[in-house]
Amino acid sequence: MESGPGRGVSGRGMPLLYNAALAGASPALALLLARRLARGKSREGWGERWGRVESLPAPPGPRIWVHAASVGEVMAASPILQRVRGQLPAHDIVFSAITPGGHETARSSGLASHVFYAPFDVPWAVRRTIRAVRPSLFVVLETEIWPNLLHHLRASGCPAVLVNGRISDRSLTAYRRFRWIFRWALENLDAILVQSVRDRERFVSIGAAPERVRVLGSSKFDQSGERLEAREVAALREELRLPPGAPVLVVGSTRVAEEEEQVIRAYATARRTVPNLALIHAPRHVERAEEVVQRLRSAGFQPVRRTQLAAAGGPVEQVVLDTYGELARAYALADAVFIGNSLQAPGGGQNLLQALAQGRAVLYGPHMANFRDMAAQAEAAGVGFCVADADALAARIVGLLGDEALRGRLAERAVALIAENRGASQRYADEIVRIASQRVPEARP
Repeated sequence: MESGPGRGVSGRGMPLLYNAALAGASPALALLLARRLARGKSREGWGERWGRVESLPAPPGPRIWVHAASVGEVMAASPILQRVRGQLPAHDIVFSAITPGGHETARSSGLASHVFYAPFDVPWAVRRTIRAVRPSLFVVLETEIWPNLLHHLRASGCPAVLVNGRISDRSLTAYRRFRWIFRWALENLDAILVQSVRDRERFVSIGAAPERVRVLGSSKFDQSGERLEAREVAALREELRLPPGAPVLVVGSTRVAEEEEQVIRAYATARRTVPNLALIHAPRHVERAEEVVQRLRSAGFQPVRRTQLAAAGGPVEQVVLDTYGELARAYALADAVFIGNSLQAPGGGQNLLQALAQGRAVLYGPHMANFRDMAAQAEAAGVGFCVADADALAARIVGLLGDEALRGRLAERAVALIAENRGASQRYADEIVRIASQRVPEARP
């Protein structure tokens, strides 16, 4: 039997209860927001976050509003939207994001006619945004479950569908604790389309109606990209000023200093055996690039930021990527790959499919909870390897660099794994098209 504040409350009473809870928490939320603003977060798009989407023109026809939180979710949406645009050419697509990185990635993708920041989940902000956007369908990525937004979309008569859905280990406990909220929020989704059987079980456990939850796979296999040809690899290597013939370690998407220190130590250890080992290091957030540069300098290296390579006088042994969208292609240069946000607890991991698509085995730490299913698939295929610490990472790097035949076998397995799992984006697109083509449900009173 369900317990908690929402027990016995009718669907009509849930908005009042939820917003009363928000009001009660408003002092703490205001403090949290003030701290974010002090750190420079949430400032961009401030008016849009309160529903003032003033630059958005009226829709020329049916409009699909797609929402994704940050860079990863936007990239996962891209292969789905490419297919939707092909099937619904008369529909206008607009995009909302939460982070500046997500906003920039959505804007540069060229898939949307307009990109804006998503509203805070308070009634007046979401109502104002809905009036400005005037969507005929709302598509939300992964776990962006905002109760007020979904409630007011349904009240306006706009159907909503969640695609590429997933619930991480870390999120599950909180979702279950507030099941009374999420059960109500999920009732406002016409379909919940998820990545795996595990995700389906988790959505049902937090209150989703089982008949609305279907497993369609992960669109990230489709956005992992095509393998670069040899001439493209050679051109990119020259562009990044890497020393001719030097093996390369690519480190992707680190988030915290503690992990970066371990990775740099592993790199330094590996160079005792492979002295000419070069490094490409891409922090998860480009604004942290200078921190990584300083950390490498403190370890005795001479790194150069990607945007400053033009001024480099010769070959560069350590490159720090400080631009969006280049990591996926950089993996093609790797002889060894480490996936960040995984060595230091709590971590959670990052997307490893882009490296696999380039025929590279992946190394990662023990904290891959957000990508557990992908890591399990990689390990089952023999192309994913968990390392416990810096010493284990260094040993794996040296082992890979010393066995060219092994790297060739791993490349074949990695590419085959990606090929076998592609196709989810088309399935998601087909469901979006189906729902978009149905009669719009009547608005609730």
